[in-house]
Amino acid sequence: MFVAFTLQTSFYSIFVRMKSSFGNINPTLFAKRVLSLAIGLIMIVSCRDKNDDNGTNRDDFERYNLTDKTIYKILDSCYLWNESLPEFSNNEARKPDEFFKSLLSPVDKWSFIRDDYDKLNKELEGEPFTMGYSPQFFNYKGKVMMVVEYVYHNSPAEKAGLRRGDIVSKIDGEEMTTDNYGKLYAKQKATYTIGIYNAETGLFDDARQITLEAAAIEADPSVYDTIIDVNGKAVGYYVFTKFAYNQKYNEHINSIFDSFREAGVKDLIVDLRYNGGGITWVAQLLASNTAPAEVVEGEEVMSRLVFNDNLTKVRNKNPENFLYRFFDSGHNADMENVYFLCSRGTASASEMLITALMPYMNVKIIGTNTRGKYVGMFVFDRTVPGYTGLGNWAILPITFKIANAEGYTDFDGGLQPNYYVEDDMMSGYQFGDLNDPMLAMAIDVIGGQPLTAKAARQNPFIVIERDESVSNNNLIINIQNKISE
Repeated sequence: MFVAFTLQTSFYSIFVRMKSSFGNINPTLFAKRVLSLAIGLIMIVSCRDKNDDNGTNRDDFERYNLTDKTIYKILDSCYLWNESLPEFSNNEARKPDEFFKSLLSPVDKWSFIRDDYDKLNKELEGEPFTMGYSPQFFNYKGKVMMVVEYVYHNSPAEKAGLRRGDIVSKIDGEEMTTDNYGKLYAKQKATYTIGIYNAETGLFDDARQITLEAAAIEADPSVYDTIIDVNGKAVGYYVFTKFAYNQKYNEHINSIFDSFREAGVKDLIVDLRYNGGGITWVAQLLASNTAPAEVVEGEEVMSRLVFNDNLTKVRNKNPENFLYRFFDSGHNADMENVYFLCSRGTASASEMLITALMPYMNVKIIGTNTRGKYVGMFVFDRTVPGYTGLGNWAILPITFKIANAEGYTDFDGGLQPNYYVEDDMMSGYQFGDLNDPMLAMAIDVIGGQPLTAKAARQNPFIVIERDESVSNNNLIINIQNKISE
């Protein structure tokens, strides 16, 4: 994408074009530039013929050197920790992913690079090639068990009968271990053995088998919504799994909030415990649909982006360039209280949404600490004219911090809950089941009842933390020249 990079010309013109999206709040254009995701890195294999002294093919050397220069110029201009960059050497060329990683600050757990931009773009638009479920992995006595967090509607997983809370003990008849579970999970077609945990024996009984095959799906993140009667009060419950941009999904969000408004809902429970982030515009939409009407009508500040010194100079030409405001979507439900169900899996755009509403309404967090990811990134790719040198690479460096209207940011340990309760995935409670400890706690708080929510069942399972570089905990802005679309 970036063959050359000049702050005063190319960078500034990009930001001027992006400003129109923020000002007009046009979702179709904006979402092309405001994205989020989290995916792994793929290596390019180099040739060994006609090598120079460092073992790199001359053609590869020239290609890598050009790409490396581009990567370095991008990071030198916009990387949040650009002051930590080493000096660039013209006499060395490394594979782009290796070079990119060598430049990152030790505090950076999130920046990454991919060599399949086209596939990445489809995933970020909410149309991935997948079996259609979200897993959580647990270590149990040296073995790995996979528990299903949720299943997308009309996906291969749902059609095969996979449900939230199902425990996968084997894939293709092979038990998972810490060494092989990633490889087994990555299979595009496999037979899953669903087990039932026997707490008395500590063993798994094989209950059934299902065969799944990945397909291109519509991963609508609004996986569940309902209205619960709490002492005669209508309370909305909404499960949202990812801030993916897709016009159809956005319309679904709006219709859900319309139903809440028509039912007179003033207390809303938003379940974000498995939502690792996504597109900032979708967070802006949800905040605008939730906030008190006067906040939306006044177009109050929702969030601010904080940059390095280089980008701050550009931004200061017009502070509105990277200022998020509440906007009238036509679907504001004018809520009074919002209760967020959170966990370690709640990150990035989810945290942006929570903190954005804090200055304007009663916000309570129920569950455990969130991830604590208050930084985001730009996507640099070949789609901007003049920057085709990256080929199919997409470079995603951390470029900004997110803060709410009061300047609140830097919550490294995550957002702390007002009411602590652990998630209970092993019991298999479906969304909306009032026995779910987190939902039960929220209902108790809203109803003014003694806080007697059912405790999560004790079990010997240890959560396997996901690698930050491949988990879906990113807040991303994609700079593209698609203003005319």
